[in-house]
Amino acid sequence: MTKSVVSSFDVDHRRLKEGLYLRSTYKIDDSRCVLSWDLRFCAPMTHHPLSSGTVHTIEHLMAYYLRLDEQIGTSIVSFCPMGCLTGFYLSTMNDVTAEQIKEALRKVYDKVFPLKGKEDIVGLNEIQCGNPALYDIDGANEAMRKYVEETIK
Repeated sequence: MTKSVVSSFDVDHRRLKEGLYLRSTYKIDDSRCVLSWDLRFCAPMTHHPLSSGTVHTIEHLMAYYLRLDEQIGTSIVSFCPMGCLTGFYLSTMNDVTAEQIKEALRKVYDKVFPLKGKEDIVGLNEIQCGNPALYDIDGANEAMRKYVEETIK
């Protein structure tokens, strides 16, 4: 396989499992780099991806609450869904560790979940979101519960 300009295309997705992985590191200069993390909620090729409503709900919550974390919040560049609907990418600056990410995810989970209704989803309105009708409370609760139990422990 020829090396791609897209780092995720260089990973054999047939071998990936659920979990948290450092996908790639992009060096900006001698003192700065961007770490790209793979938060894999579903193993690829299982044909049971997350629903688009589940992904949208989790993306809103994590993009907001992870930035409030005192350890990693100011290092976050972006939190975004994978197009294949099997998880999310988290980009951070410099020396963020997998353990710090797990700890931050656990704190968000303990603070926010289980969701009771759409009013629990930050930014889910016509001003802040392009599709506020797209959400899935039950799907997000179940996906986060499973991810935390299996990956964060």
